Order: sequence, then structure tokens, then C-alpha cells
Amino acid sequence: MSALVRSEGLVLRTRAFRESSKIATVLTRRTGRVDLLARGARKPGSRFGAGLEIGTEGEFIYYERENKSLWTLSSADILRSHQGLRENPETLTLLARIMKLLAHLSQPGQTNPGLYNLTLAVLNAMEEGNSSLYDLYLWRAAAASGYPPRIGEGCMVCGDKNASGFSITQGGFLCSRHSKDHNDLIRLSIEERRLLNLLTDVPPAECKVSIPSLVSKLIRRYAHYYLHADERLIPPVTPRPVHPPRTPPSGTPPPGGGAQRYILYVNDEKYRAIL
Repeated sequence: MSALVRSEGLVLRTRAFRESSKIATVLTRRTGRVDLLARGARKPGSRFGAGLEIGTEGEFIYYERENKSLWTLSSADILRSHQGLRENPETLTLLARIMKLLAHLSQPGQTNPGLYNLTLAVLNAMEEGNSSLYDLYLWRAAAASGYPPRIGEGCMVCGDKNASGFSITQGGFLCSRHSKDHNDLIRLSIEERRLLNLLTDVPPAECKVSIPSLVSKLIRRYAHYYLHADERLIPPVTPRPVHPPRTPPSGTPPPGGGAQRYILYVNDEKYRAIL
């Protein structure tokens, strides 16, 4: 017995099936991750057109078949193609990484509105020209998957607000007194801790940031650990060249006595932190 379903969804991947068809893996709002058989999708002039390109947000009509893992796709109407992300090698790589991770995190029959909406927000922001949101996505995807980091409470044991060591296995900060038995700490400055707070809350469309290597390292280790994702899904941080700090405008004393500045633009306001 089959039932007709209409749902918005994101195309995670496709693969060829027989001579002229495709199987599209789609994350849908209504039924979670589904495998949809698109008959004739590889034929010239197919009615599915570009609706099955990776990263496409669309409205899909399909037949749900009881006790079957492969359902039949009837139509795919594009809501937002995200074609701009596929035209640039850098953003295409990021798009592919996000879609692979999303396929890893999603399950048939299980919906996750938070993760779905986060993915759409990040893809839309990337298409508007902000291609530096991958670490923000990992950080928020972990929280949306049920593993929110505890970063605004100080030490997880005693509440010490000066705790600077983040424990991956504990999922939060520990002070020097309570971190002696933990060898997985990543120590952050006050400014780097503030940055983590910003990445937790700021809308992707309003965040333009180049994340320091240490913060990126923390985020990716956290995502590796809690999302059970290997380096094929979450690559390690690539070492970045060290550049001398920029000379501040005349008459403007640099913060921290000449230390390098990190500038995060959020809603046209500048949050400056010394790195």
C-alpha cells in the first residue's frame, strides 16, 4: 500500500539507477531522510530537470511505500536551486561537505527541524557571498543533533568564570582546579571564548568571520567526537600562514598594546578581540 506525500526537502546526493533513472537521497521536512526513485531522470528533457542537483531545496511529491526503503518520486519543483554554490570550486566543496554530513546525521523517518533550518540558513548565507560558515555549521549542527556545548556557565564543576580550558569529552569549560585529570583540554583566551558565544547565537546571514585556527580546531574536534564523523566528513584544520598585524589608522591606538586584532562583523557592528 502506498500514500502520496508532499514535502519540502534538500537533495543530499544522487546516484545512477539502471539505464535512465536516478535514486535521489533527500532530507525532507515531513518524513526525514528518504531515497526516491526518479524514473527517467537521466533522459534528455526529463521532467525532473535540475530539481535533483545536490543542495537543491525543493518541493517533492512522492509515493511512500509501506515496509519499503525505496519510494517513488512523482515530481520535484525547485524552491531555491543554490546554483551559485555549485559554480565556484570553493563553495561547491563546502556544499558537498555539508550535504555528506547531513546525510550522516539524518535518519529515515526521523525529522530534525532545527538541523534542517540551520542548513538552509547557512546555504542561503553562503550563496549571498559568505563562504566562511563551515565551522559555524559544525558547531551548531552538534547542538541541533542533541549535543549542545556548555560554554556560557564558566567551569562546569564550580562555575568559575575564569575557566579557560575546554574539555571535548566533557563538552564545556573546566578551571585549573578541576581539569587536572583531563588531557583533552584546549585553552582559549577570553576573546576566543566570546567568539564561541557569538558563533552559538548569531544568525548565519549576519556573521562574516574568519575563525582563528585554535577555535576552528576546537570546533572540529568537538564535531568529530559527538557526531561520530571521520575526516572524510570533517577534514582537519589546515595550518594557516601567520601574517603581521595591520597598522591601525593614524591616531587610533591598537588594543592590547599592539596585539593583532580580530574583527567580526555582525549587523554592521564591530566586535574586536585580541588574538
